[in-house]
Amino acid sequence: MSPARRWPVVVAVVALVAGLAAVAYFTPLMSVRAVSVHGLESGSTLTADQVVAAAQVPKGRPLLQVNTAQAAHRVAAIAAVETARVRRQYPSAIEVIVVERRPVVRVETDRAVHVLDRLGVSYRHYDRGVAVPPGVAGLPLLSTPSPGPTDPATTAALGVVAGLPPDLRASVVAVEAQSPVDLSFRLKNGATVVWGDSTRADDKAVAWRAIITRRGTLYNVSSPDYPSYR
Repeated sequence: MSPARRWPVVVAVVALVAGLAAVAYFTPLMSVRAVSVHGLESGSTLTADQVVAAAQVPKGRPLLQVNTAQAAHRVAAIAAVETARVRRQYPSAIEVIVVERRPVVRVETDRAVHVLDRLGVSYRHYDRGVAVPPGVAGLPLLSTPSPGPTDPATTAALGVVAGLPPDLRASVVAVEAQSPVDLSFRLKNGATVVWGDSTRADDKAVAWRAIITRRGTLYNVSSPDYPSYR
């Protein structure tokens, strides 16, 4: 095809694409008819209605006019949400995908009980004197000088607790983190397990299981090759 004949074809294609884009952007042919929510945990206190309300995506708005980044930012502002993504699902839906925060420990002050997730974010709070849910009361109690997401001792303790095998984690009632290399657990039977730093977690779990059946009140697995108890 000669250049003279090619140009009208190119112009026609460009016009067609521009026309389709205009249809998609300005007309209701591909507009929001449904907003779906995915990722909520079973038994979550967060509801799909709350997520949809936070996203603020109007029904009937053309999909291309929906600012998905801003909608995701609004959903992520919910305290119980760790991350959020919003995407278009053609021809007429918006999908919101959330990752909820999962409780790892609780921190108690004179005024309140705070629930911390794996990142050290305090996202649920209960005033003193108010009954806390059993699931919160059963979380290990974290004791550390400066609890929070930027505190190295906090993040080290949370990483260890979150990574414990379920059977060992179930026996822990309290975690003490004087520093990132000085972690210990208090168990339901009153005994203490000295963990040390956050390294070699799998080996320390094996050592813990090996000596916890022995009679004692203090078990030290900080050096998992040479665990001790007394």
